[in-house]
Amino acid sequence: MRQPRIKVAAETGEAVYHCMTRTVNGERLFDDVAKEVLRRQVWQVADYCGVQVVTHAILSNHCHVLVRVPQKTAIPDAELLRRYHVLYPKPTRYQTARLEVIRQQLATDGLEACTWRKQEFERDRSRI
Repeated sequence: MRQPRIKVAAETGEAVYHCMTRTVNGERLFDDVAKEVLRRQVWQVADYCGVQVVTHAILSNHCHVLVRVPQKTAIPDAELLRRYHVLYPKPTRYQTARLEVIRQQLATDGLEACTWRKQEFERDRSRI
């Protein structure tokens, strides 16, 4: 039986975690193209979440990722906007228009900006 994971509270300090996932039934689904797509997605999501990929290994039926999770700090609006662009590098017209509204709201600290910030912080909090 697996030992329970020891978690470091994000408010108290940084931590390093080994993450692993397997394909269903151990099927060998990852060819070279799929491995590259998965690698890019892992790095993209890590950047969005504010974690650092220390190393990774992607095999044909499972993968390992070692990530460093920094101590939780306040995230400035400029960083939230940068992360939004990381997650949506080719935004739709709706996402672009919404982002413009959010930028305007951030400048005045409007209701839409507060709601968006809260939503982004909730996503950040759930990363561990």
